[in-house]
Amino acid sequence: MNAKDKLEGYFIRMGLTYQQIAEDTWVVTDDDAGVHQVVIVYEDPIVVLRVTVMALPAKNREALYETVLRMNANDLVHLGYAIEGDHLILSNSYILETLDLEEIQAAIDEIGLALIQHYSILSKYRA
Repeated sequence: MNAKDKLEGYFIRMGLTYQQIAEDTWVVTDDDAGVHQVVIVYEDPIVVLRVTVMALPAKNREALYETVLRMNANDLVHLGYAIEGDHLILSNSYILETLDLEEIQAAIDEIGLALIQHYSILSKYRA
């Protein structure tokens, strides 16, 4: 089974809304978990899940960086906050060969949980 069929099969079985936006790239939404616009990219052999959290603020960036580094260390198991361009993102990666349905569901659930738990903290830094 190729990567497209495997991943789209998972999306369907999980009841996700998804759109393929490029070869090996999808945007998925899980209404049950309250997670929107998760970008899933397959780059053999890796599957990357990422979601944009917010634009980086013009002020207090150092305080934001310290905050997210502490959350990476204390609150997150598999995910990590990172900076991409001028945005704060949450990201994780998996090996497609060993990725199963439960693991991808857990990844999306963890994104939703992190966004909910950290909203009040990160909202103080919104630009």
